[in-house]
Amino acid sequence: MLRYLYTFIYYLCAPLLCIRWVYKSFKPPQYREPMRERFGFVARQKKESIWFHAVSMGESIAAKAIINELLEEKADLNIVVTTTTPTGARLILEDMGDRVTHHYSPCDLPGTIKRFAKRIKPSVLVIMETELWPNWLYHMKKAGVPIILANARMSRKSANNYLKIESLINEMMSAFSLVLAVCEADAQRFISLGVDAERSRVTGNIKFDQAFDVNEENGYYLPWSERKTLVWLAASTHRGEDQILLLAHKKVLEKLPQAKLIIVPRHPERFDEVEHLIQESGFSFARRSQPDTWRESTDVLLGDSMGELMLAYQLSDVAFVAGSLVPIGGHNVIEPAMLGKPVLSGPYVHNFQEIFHELESQGGALQASTDGEISELVVDLLENENRRNAVGSNAKKVVEKSRGALKRTVKELEPFL
Repeated sequence: MLRYLYTFIYYLCAPLLCIRWVYKSFKPPQYREPMRERFGFVARQKKESIWFHAVSMGESIAAKAIINELLEEKADLNIVVTTTTPTGARLILEDMGDRVTHHYSPCDLPGTIKRFAKRIKPSVLVIMETELWPNWLYHMKKAGVPIILANARMSRKSANNYLKIESLINEMMSAFSLVLAVCEADAQRFISLGVDAERSRVTGNIKFDQAFDVNEENGYYLPWSERKTLVWLAASTHRGEDQILLLAHKKVLEKLPQAKLIIVPRHPERFDEVEHLIQESGFSFARRSQPDTWRESTDVLLGDSMGELMLAYQLSDVAFVAGSLVPIGGHNVIEPAMLGKPVLSGPYVHNFQEIFHELESQGGALQASTDGEISELVVDLLENENRRNAVGSNAKKVVEKSRGALKRTVKELEPFL
């Protein structure tokens, strides 16, 4: 009954979604979303496909790792990847090229999902992390398509919210042929929501197995030629966080006048907004994309380039992972940890709760809630090289001992291919 009510409300909202997608269709190519794909009008596949779905950048990275492993074993697999956001789409298109077919994800309407499935002919659907759409799950199950949730995560807060619609969530969870959870706590939450315990496995977090090509010679990323410059990074910031972090940097400069900050907004459309905030704060600044603005005296570098966050991590001494000072839930703390960087975060880490707590318990991560707390930790780590190295080393050890999830995940998928 709840699914029918949900579908009815979705139909009522469909005109607004159309307006949104029409607007997006006029955006620059890198942000353009073909509306026809959102309603399932895609090219027909000549043979059955393996359908991977990823929401954005993080899920696309994990999906890409799995797909690469599968294609190494069997190069002729026909793989279709759907993403929800342009950032995820760009990653798949740029990194995988014509080895896969990419489409934007179809909206969750019965006619749309049936049309999309008829055209791509999925033999299995692999959903990354926690993208739960009632009609997707219902109609794929009805069509006899196995559904696998890979690198599955479920926070305590999300589980409690889903329990408020227990009848609908039980129906959705019964659709999964397999749930591959990142940890035991996540697996138990899925089971409590209706997943059959025999269909639940703990395979670990694929993000621990990511391989990144980082060239340390790319120092040209920085406007400061003196390599002894102490640099801290605020990565993937959201609205409401930049002001706090810039205020923290003011306090850092009071004790360490030579310290520098790299600030990288999560979304490209906020680059100009953050530049304005930096100017208002009175800092001398440069933009990564504009070398003519670079000066040795620059206080803050605005990271306004795509695909270079790992390089920014590499060239920094301390990393603050944002999305955690506002209730976003935090971003990927594994990236700086695998590079041996001390990891700082705000209080909202529910997207990576178990991973962050593991880093924290092993001395590889620290948490702060205010600009004062952030500045104190940054100053302490920048001033004390031994402590900085120890915290970074602890973080890297956690990553190294947690590897292996990718191979376990691929092994679980093989019977469905």
